[in-house]
Amino acid sequence: MSTIRSNEFLNKLYGYLGNQQNQGLFVIRFFNAAGSHHFEMPVSYANRTNDVLEAERRYAQNRPLTDEIKDSFPNPIKIDELAAFIAKNLNDSKLPACMAEFGIPTGAAQEKDKFSHALAAQFSLFVTSQDDDVDDAIWEMYQTLLEGQPICAEDISGPRYAGDDVYVEFGGKRHDADCYEIVCHEWKLQNRGKVPWRNRRLVLVNQADIHPRPIDTVIPVPDTDPGEFTKIAADIDARGFEGNFECKWEMQDADGMNCFPNKRWDFNIRIQVTFHMSDEGDTRG
Repeated sequence: MSTIRSNEFLNKLYGYLGNQQNQGLFVIRFFNAAGSHHFEMPVSYANRTNDVLEAERRYAQNRPLTDEIKDSFPNPIKIDELAAFIAKNLNDSKLPACMAEFGIPTGAAQEKDKFSHALAAQFSLFVTSQDDDVDDAIWEMYQTLLEGQPICAEDISGPRYAGDDVYVEFGGKRHDADCYEIVCHEWKLQNRGKVPWRNRRLVLVNQADIHPRPIDTVIPVPDTDPGEFTKIAADIDARGFEGNFECKWEMQDADGMNCFPNKRWDFNIRIQVTFHMSDEGDTRG
C-alpha cells in the first residue's frame, strides 16, 4: 500500500473543488467541515486573500498537520459533514479525473457521494496518526463503500491504545489464484508507535462470508517493541470457488479487542480466484 501526506492530499483535492476562491479559504472551510475551528473564516472579505491567509494555505502546500491542529478536531472527525462538503464542491465533470488522481482504477463505478466519503475517511487518518505520511487507503475504503459496508465512527477514531501505531509494508496486497491453489501471503509489520506489542495476534474476522480458507485463522504476532519490524504469514486455500474475495484481518490484543479499528483495511488481502485448465486438462493446485 502506498502512502500520502496531508499537504499532498489537500493540494490534490483543492485542484478539483472548483468554487474555492484560494487555498487559504479552502483549508479553513475544509477544516471547519471536519469539526476543527483552529482557523476561523475572516469576517472581512479584504482579509480573505492568500497573502493574509498564508499560514492556512501552507497546509495545502508544504506543512504537515501539527499536534495542536490534530487536537482541534473531534474524535472522530465529522466525517459525514466533511464528505458532504467535498461532494458539494466537486463538480460532476471533474469526478473521473479526481478519482484517477487519487488512485481509483479506470472502470470502477463512479459514485460521487461514496468517493467523497472515502476521501473524508482518508483525511481522518491524518488526524489520528502520529505521522503525517500515512497509508493511502482511499481505493480500499471506496471499495468497502461500494460493497454496501459503512465506514463508522469506530473505524476513524484512532487506535485502541493512545500512542499505538502500525505500518503494514505489504498491506492491501492482491493475489491471483487458481481454484485449487494455496497462496501464501506475508505481512511485514513495523511498530511505529510508543506501545510495546505483547500477546497480540492477527485474526481473520470474516471467515463465514468468504470461500478461501486460511490454514490458520489466528496468527500470533511476535512481541514487538516500538521501532521494531516483524513478519507473519498465512497460507490460504482457494478451495475450488471462483470469485473476487477479501480476507479481512485485524490485530487483536490478549482480550480479543481490535487494536487498530482505524486501520481495518491495512491487514486485508484480496484474492481473485479463477478456474484454469492445464494442458493435460487438470487444474493447477
